[in-house]
Amino acid sequence: MELVELIDKSWVNILNNEEKECFINAIDIVNEKRKTQDILPYEGKNSGVFYALKITPFDKVKVLIIGQDPYPNKEDAHGLAFSKLSGKIPASLKNIFEKIKEDTGVVNYSGNLTAWAEQGVLLLNRALTFSKEETLAARNRFWLPVINIILNKLLTRNKPLVIILWGNPANDIEQFSFEKEEEYKKHNIFILRSSHPSNMGNAKNSELKDGKIKAFTSVPNFFNTNELLKSCGEKEINWQT
Repeated sequence: MELVELIDKSWVNILNNEEKECFINAIDIVNEKRKTQDILPYEGKNSGVFYALKITPFDKVKVLIIGQDPYPNKEDAHGLAFSKLSGKIPASLKNIFEKIKEDTGVVNYSGNLTAWAEQGVLLLNRALTFSKEETLAARNRFWLPVINIILNKLLTRNKPLVIILWGNPANDIEQFSFEKEEEYKKHNIFILRSSHPSNMGNAKNSELKDGKIKAFTSVPNFFNTNELLKSCGEKEINWQT
């Protein structure tokens, strides 16, 4: 399968030959593993390993939300971080929706976040696949070269970008260190941080990094995102799903 069939042409166009090879090698390895493992998400019309890059063109990305890995079942995983195709809304996403209502007044009932992706919200997991046979750490290591390419392209693009980081794993990504924040701001790249929107104490109670990162419920990420976009002359995100 050609790379242009898996990701939007705008992403293909900004990759050099070595970077394209990195993407192709990764998906070839995944497809080989599929012969003996059940790897999610499946490739389909509304899902895929690189689905986030297929539905959100490179030049349209205004917001980057970093997730961990796909949901561990085929009914939910479809390649967009925190998004699920149908059915019951998971706890973390329920907390996200409650915060959106508090920040913006928008009430959501669908866990499918495709509408966000189509507006330029890149919903990117650090591990692009889930498999019961592999640990999260192993999957993160496998996908790190691809994720680094994606992040570095966005950070050197010379266009406004709001980056939303939830939890320690996202906030610990090398490219998003605290020391780099002020330099990024000069290029209209803004980092919003909080704890993870999970139901395990993080959303309401946990502060991270000795209080430098506030609890999820205390940070108006969705309101702040739109204010930052407006300040850069960009259209706000409609957080309705």
